[in-house]
Amino acid sequence: MKERCEARILGAIRWSDAVTAAPIELPLVARSNQLRFVRNLGGLSVIVGATGLEKYTATFDLADLAPADVVADGALPFAGEVYDPTGTYLPRSFTVRLPRNSSPALLPPDQHRPPNSLFTPIDIALLPAPSAKVAAGWAQVRVLLRTALGAPLVNALARVVATTDGALLGCGLADARGEALVALPGLKLFAPGATVHEVVSVETAARLEIIPPPAGDVVDWTVLRDTPAAPGDVDPTPLALRAGATYSRQYPFSA
Repeated sequence: MKERCEARILGAIRWSDAVTAAPIELPLVARSNQLRFVRNLGGLSVIVGATGLEKYTATFDLADLAPADVVADGALPFAGEVYDPTGTYLPRSFTVRLPRNSSPALLPPDQHRPPNSLFTPIDIALLPAPSAKVAAGWAQVRVLLRTALGAPLVNALARVVATTDGALLGCGLADARGEALVALPGLKLFAPGATVHEVVSVETAARLEIIPPPAGDVVDWTVLRDTPAAPGDVDPTPLALRAGATYSRQYPFSA
C-alpha cells in the first residue's frame, strides 16, 4: 500500500564566511523559538515550520489556502541564533522574514528569481573566531577589548575602514575573552614604481573603529557594522596595512 505524504518548506538558510563569502560546510546549529530547522546534505538549514504559518506547511498548493490564511510575502519576522560547535565561527543572531515568494517564474532578461524567492537560499554571514586559521597573505588586526573595570567587552565590534574613501575593509567581533580578529584578505603587495623597472611595496592607510555591544548574549554583527562610531571609539593611531602583516591594538584606546 502506497502512502502519499506532502509537505512544504518555508525557505532555507545558506551560511557563509563573512571574510571569504564561501559557504560554511561545518555542522552549524540553528535555533529559534518560532522556527523549526532541518539540515540538508548541502549544508543548508531548511525551514520546515514557523509559528503562524502552520497552514502553509500543511498545504501543497498555496492556491488552495483560504483567504483568511494567506499572509503577505515577508510580512512576518522571525528571530533565531546560530552556533558553531567547532568554535571556528562566532555565534550570531539573525532575523528572517516569511513567507517567501513562491512563484517559480524566472524573470528576464537573465532568467533570475524574483526578490525574496522561496527557491533562493537566504544568505547569512558569520565572523571567524579569533582562534580561526588565517590564510597566508592576509593582514590581521587583533584587538583586546576591555571595559573600564577590566572585564572582557564581549560582542563589541572591531571595524577597519580605509582612510582614503571610507570603504569598509573588514570586521571582527570580541569573543568571551574580549579578543577580536579582523581578517583582511586581498590587500595589494606591490605596485609599479617611478620607472618600468621599479616595483614598490604597498601600504593601505586605515583606521580602527570600535562599536560597543548591545545587550544580549548573542548579537547580529551586521547591525553593529552599520552603526556610526563615537569619536572616542576611533583609534587615534592610524594603521598602515600590508599583506601578511599582523597588528595588535587595545581598547580603550590611549590618547
